[in-house]
Amino acid sequence: MVGIIIFVVASTALLSWAWVSGIDYMNKNHPDYKGEDLFGDDDVTKMAGRDGWDDDKVHTEGEF
Repeated sequence: MVGIIIFVVASTALLSWAWVSGIDYMNKNHPDYKGEDLFGDDDVTKMAGRDGWDDDKVHTEGEF
């Protein structure tokens, strides 16, 4: 039981250290980054994945 507690505490400490060092890296190397590419406007040219597709040009197996 003590081993499990030590493992959980060590894993949490390692994850926290990695997260904080990542935040520190972004703050030092990219101070003007505001995350607008992730949570910004809904411009179609910036979308990725299914949202950027054109549903009017669907290709089916019959077209091959």
